[in-house]
This record gives sequence, structure tokens and C-alpha cells, in this order.
Amino acid sequence: MTTDATAPSGASGPTDVRTTDSYLITIANQKGGVGKTMLTLALAAHTVKANGRAFVWDIDPQANAYDLTSVMDNPGYEVVHEQNPDRVQDVRQLRGFDTVFVDCPGSLEGQDILSRIVRASTFVLIPYDHEPESVLPTLRTARRVAELGVPHAVVVTKANPQVGADHVVDAWETLEKQGIPHFRSFVRQYRAWPNSLKAGIPITRWSERYAPKIREDVAAVHTELLLNIGRNGAR
Repeated sequence: MTTDATAPSGASGPTDVRTTDSYLITIANQKGGVGKTMLTLALAAHTVKANGRAFVWDIDPQANAYDLTSVMDNPGYEVVHEQNPDRVQDVRQLRGFDTVFVDCPGSLEGQDILSRIVRASTFVLIPYDHEPESVLPTLRTARRVAELGVPHAVVVTKANPQVGADHVVDAWETLEKQGIPHFRSFVRQYRAWPNSLKAGIPITRWSERYAPKIREDVAAVHTELLLNIGRNGAR
């Protein structure tokens, strides 16, 4: 990895290292704007809060995950912006981290990301905001990952808390009709998330009114992710 593209975490560093490859969790969807970076950074911050060691690999040319972390006050995790998917095995073998989260670009076409990174992934999370323009890209992404034989699931993101459960239930029914696996946990959309980024403070330490609800959602996704990794067997 290119060390000059790594943003410091502010953490003192792990006291021990893994003896096996890190979990590689890829966050991907062919549709942009569905919450990939949000989910990536939130899960990384939650991993740190749970006394884990997280590393974010930003492979998106826009480098949003890298840029946002670079100005963040002590996020606790490391981040690198590296667009070469050939480095995937090097990343997995970073023994100082429990989990590597990969933030993929909005378009996977022509970049060979699915074949190189997804094949090496422990699990693939596919964020989905259940908007009409997101349905087909989400289905295509899930089917491509399934063709590669990698455990995966869709996670509903940006759920409007004022609408209630109907929006999320409708999203699940849409996915189930297509045979697409999904998590029962989901992430609601609150202004606390962009406000925490604007302030440069991880959501795990942000004190705005609805920040605890975001933390609850992310913790639920993280727990469901670990359960699925356990059921499928770590890769």
C-alpha cells in the first residue's frame, strides 16, 4: 500500500496482531448515493468502539472515505486511498487489524473490482436506499456477487424515520421477490450523520439528539454482519 496516502487514526495502535487474515468486508453497489461511504465509516467507527481494530480501504476515485477521515478528530481507525485492486491480498494480510472495510465506487463497470476484490471478500454488504432508480443496480450487484459465490446481503439505508416501518418492509419484500438476501437491521436517515462529518467527529462520539439512534442502527448491522460471518464460516 502507498503509505503517503494513509490518514493517521490518532490511536495508539493495537497491542497485539492477528495470526490469520483480517475479515475483508466489501461495501458495494453499482448505484451511487445509496450510503456506501456512510456505512463504511460508521461500521469502522463502531468496530473501534467495540475495542476492535479497523482499516478502511477507499478504492473510490472520489476518495470520500479517505477525505472525510483525514479531517476527523481521532477516528481510531486507519484509512488508505488505493485504487489498485491487485493489492487485495496485501490488504487482507494486514495483521494489525481485525476488519478491513472496502468502500467501492458508485460504478463497478470496467474496473474489475467485483472479480478481484469481491472474490477475496469475507462478506459483501450492499447498501440500498429503496428508491426507484436504485432497484435494478442493487439487484444487478447482488446477482453478480452471488455468481462469484461470496456471502452477501443487502442492507436498507437512508430509511426515513418519519415514514415508519412501511418503507423498510416494502424494500424487504422487493428483495425477497427477487431472491436477494437482506439483513433485518437497517440504517435510518438522521441529520446527525452529516452533521457529525461536518464537525469532524466520529458518529460514535457525536452528541446530537438523534446520534444514539444512528449508533443503535449501526450496532445492529455490525452484530448481524458478525452472525452471518459465523454462519458462513470466515473466508
